[in-house]
Amino acid sequence: MYSLTCHCILHDEKIQDALNHTLNWIPQVRDEYDEPKYYEAFTDVENPNILTYFMTFSNQDEEKRIASILEPRKFGEELYKMCAKEPTWVEHYLINSIRNSKPGSQIHTRVEYKVKSEAIPDVLKQIVNYIDTVRNKEPDIRVYESYQNKDDPTKFIHLAEFKDKETE
Repeated sequence: MYSLTCHCILHDEKIQDALNHTLNWIPQVRDEYDEPKYYEAFTDVENPNILTYFMTFSNQDEEKRIASILEPRKFGEELYKMCAKEPTWVEHYLINSIRNSKPGSQIHTRVEYKVKSEAIPDVLKQIVNYIDTVRNKEPDIRVYESYQNKDDPTKFIHLAEFKDKETE
């Protein structure tokens, strides 16, 4: 799997336009293309002009293939015009995953953190054990994925989707 995040800082007056653009685009991608396998967009609750796209492709060649198609390129070009500065792209390694996403889930969480380099092996083991435990004991957690930054292995992102507020 080949995972990427794209962080966009939007012009204040373009927030709603970017959200509408995204809400129209993701269903189109799902219906018309076989990649990416997972495509999610998140806004920051405290800072709504930060929009993050999380994409997982089968491999890097598939990402390049999709990026070479006119429609996906046009989506990106339109989105970039709404950004206050050039979006940043980060590659990740998938560590472990639960994926039972269902439409209508309203509770999503994204956690990003950094660890000391000497703690990486222990952190990786803990992440795998934790997600395996969640998979076996928490059926109302629909998605839980952990990613490690490819360029800076001390950085991690966890994405979660919960059935409801009580599950969170």
